[in-house]
Amino acid sequence: MSPTGPTGPTVIVEASPDTPLVWFDVAIRGGASADPNGVEGLHRHAALLARRGAGRRARAELDETLDGYGAAIDVSISRDAVTLSGLALTRHLDAVVELAADVLAEPMWSEDEHARLLRETPQVLDEIRDDDSALATRWFDWVCCPGHAYGRTSLGTEASLARIERAAAVDLWRREVVADNLVIGLAGDVDEAAAARVVARLSERLPKGPRPVSAPVVPAETARGRRVILVDKPDRTQAQLRIGHLSVRYGDQDTAALAVAEAVLGGMFSSRLMQEIRVKRGWSYGAGCALRRSRLPHWFEIWMAAGIDVAGPAVALTLDLLADYAANGPTDDEVDFARSYLVGAMPFHVATARQRMQLAVRDAVFELPAGFTARLPEALAELSATDVRAACARCLDAGSAVTVAVTTADQARGALEGAGAGALTVVDHDEY
Repeated sequence: MSPTGPTGPTVIVEASPDTPLVWFDVAIRGGASADPNGVEGLHRHAALLARRGAGRRARAELDETLDGYGAAIDVSISRDAVTLSGLALTRHLDAVVELAADVLAEPMWSEDEHARLLRETPQVLDEIRDDDSALATRWFDWVCCPGHAYGRTSLGTEASLARIERAAAVDLWRREVVADNLVIGLAGDVDEAAAARVVARLSERLPKGPRPVSAPVVPAETARGRRVILVDKPDRTQAQLRIGHLSVRYGDQDTAALAVAEAVLGGMFSSRLMQEIRVKRGWSYGAGCALRRSRLPHWFEIWMAAGIDVAGPAVALTLDLLADYAANGPTDDEVDFARSYLVGAMPFHVATARQRMQLAVRDAVFELPAGFTARLPEALAELSATDVRAACARCLDAGSAVTVAVTTADQARGALEGAGAGALTVVDHDEY
């Protein structure tokens, strides 16, 4: 992983000539956490609009040209980056990269597509509100740590979408799509000469100015004490539950220890949450937990979908399990088993050149040392059970846990108020 020169994009190449295919990712640092306050959804809008026509090709012609090559170019938005991803047959790589370079350097910024996108995005918001699981995640992100940049929606709200202007999308793209701000990953049937050619084509028409400064907000102090947000939705038979709190960033000194900790608590079928919630009581089909992987400190989150009649007891038990786990951590045997499981599973996550490239691109976006994720098995092997227990004590905090329940308030409120999960607030499901 290295920049192309004194300035320029960071470049990652994972060569594998087994098949005549090349994957490429162009990550543009920034992402939804850098949306202006009150204009949430701007990064998503700018990225999708840039993809809807570039160079001399309007949206339909661009799509038809890619179809003719049997290729694809897509955009995705995370909290930390906007990513342009492509796939091409080796023989069409140069032509497809030229199309991707057009999207980066010369979007058409069509007025019609801008208006169409503003009409389409509220439909996506409606789809999320119809999906209880997605709605629970949306609300949990919003209320877990008020004021945190990661709490702001990447999709937007009705109010923020109404504030998105085409000129603002253009300005954002021109400011952030500069060579120094890119991480370019290539995987597949590509040698050094081809990789250099691709990187040059993707970046040669971009400004060479300095990388823009982005400082997303992370509150210096977070509110302590438990809270419950009951997202009222009529006629539910289940409660989609999210329970968690702000913890550390991926890449923190406790990252490896927390990987073991989350596996023991909720990352395997034998985990404590699965055994207590599903196997012993049958309250939910599944229950899990994870530290969100991001550049900045992010949530440690537990999830499950419990029957509405047992939502209160499920929350109470989960908080008790989390409190005990933060205080005492896993046993020696649990650590040994989880470490073996994680080390054994790691090869499946780095089995292909594309997987290795994408993990390395993520490391670069998170500003981690080259090879950080690839070296995690080595870090896991060096951990003791004492290390894992110490990480649990430092990074888990049941006393500050926030609970979000998407369910019907009339049926679930009483039990949730009695769950020991803190002060309860009821909100309408379409309020946010």
